[in-house]
Amino acid sequence: MNFDREPNFNGDAAYWKAMERRHLLSALCAAAATTFAAVPALASAPKKKGGGLGYTQFPMISVFTKGAGHRHGSMSVEIGLYCDDAKLTEQVKLYRPRLMDAYVTKLQGYAANLTAASLIDTDYVANQLQATTDKILGRPGARVLLGSILLN
Repeated sequence: MNFDREPNFNGDAAYWKAMERRHLLSALCAAAATTFAAVPALASAPKKKGGGLGYTQFPMISVFTKGAGHRHGSMSVEIGLYCDDAKLTEQVKLYRPRLMDAYVTKLQGYAANLTAASLIDTDYVANQLQATTDKILGRPGARVLLGSILLN
């Protein structure tokens, strides 16, 4: 197509052919976009990572510790909760933000006196998190499972 001159909209066949291609291309792109947008709606429910139906995994929690040479360190903990009761599992999902906040508060209090060379008392951490979980949920039944504890 020659762009040096004004197109003749009435008789310029090349102009109209380019316009038809442009409309066809935009229609194909729109059809493809709607097709791919509908795929997640048709997909099945997301699959769980593992642990069964009663298992709820929390994101890794990181809190500050004292580090060497006036620097700060960090302690990272992976936590999951397992419930045999389906109603309690739903309650855990609803109370997840409150549980996360309580876990961070409890872990920060414990980690405040740790250094990079400290040994972590995993039994103490698990017992404190279990007591916090029972208090937030209002009843026992959800078991705290610790995945890993990293101290940097």
